[in-house]
Amino acid sequence: MYPYSITSLRHLESCHPDTQLIWRELAKYINCSVFCGHRHEQEQNEAFADGKSELQWPNSKHNSIPSMAIDSGPYFPELRNTDWEDYKAFAVFAGHVMLIARQLYDAGKITHLVRWGGDWDMDGRTRDQQFNDLPHFEL
Repeated sequence: MYPYSITSLRHLESCHPDTQLIWRELAKYINCSVFCGHRHEQEQNEAFADGKSELQWPNSKHNSIPSMAIDSGPYFPELRNTDWEDYKAFAVFAGHVMLIARQLYDAGKITHLVRWGGDWDMDGRTRDQQFNDLPHFEL
């Protein structure tokens, strides 16, 4: 199991219980970081202004309590960071998230499925959209 940092845990704890269960299961197999869970008004509007979100407060799923969205991605210890430009790493990571979410959903352990910001319309094609939000997952 890969332990989460204190910061990642704090972000994870602001998320819906389904998300928390998915990410706790995910940590058994994948080393990852949680960048964001709930966003307050100022944080959301900054994300919008910086082009990291297409939605202003209070319209993002990050704005509910608990958060219905999480920003997360693979963690590479050798880089001590996440490579934000590594599209393939995020796609592989998303595949693991989606698989674990589906297994937990089918087992009746969670009540929501997950949508990834790299495939908003969930058609399995990742290059057919205008806005890619690779670390974004939402219930």
